[in-house]
Amino acid sequence: MAPEGGRVRLKASLAACCCFAMACAGAAGDVTATWTVEPTPPSVEVAALVRCALEQRDGTPVIGARLRLDAHMTHPGMAPIVGDLIERSPGIYESRLKFSMAGSWALVVSGELVDGRRIVKQTEVTAVQPSG
Repeated sequence: MAPEGGRVRLKASLAACCCFAMACAGAAGDVTATWTVEPTPPSVEVAALVRCALEQRDGTPVIGARLRLDAHMTHPGMAPIVGDLIERSPGIYESRLKFSMAGSWALVVSGELVDGRRIVKQTEVTAVQPSG
């Protein structure tokens, strides 16, 4: 019989493998994301325009996706800032958000493409400035 620590590690490994397999199933790995944030650098409490351009591998814009934007501080303890991304032109999705603290943030786009595939793309904004 395996020691308790070994069983816990085994269960954790199995759970991680299942999550990885579920995340890969139906994922849009052939889609690329190009990010811009205006103003650059963004400032605390000033509405920033986040733009995410999505393209297929062949350069075709990804149109009609239903997307959400989550902004997370890169250290624990802060609630994320959440917003919808709106398609402004073919394959160009935008959202406005106000960063609540200076420092580094991770931006995560997640959602579903019109063909049902899931998408998750991430980038970092490392220079959010204090207000004023």
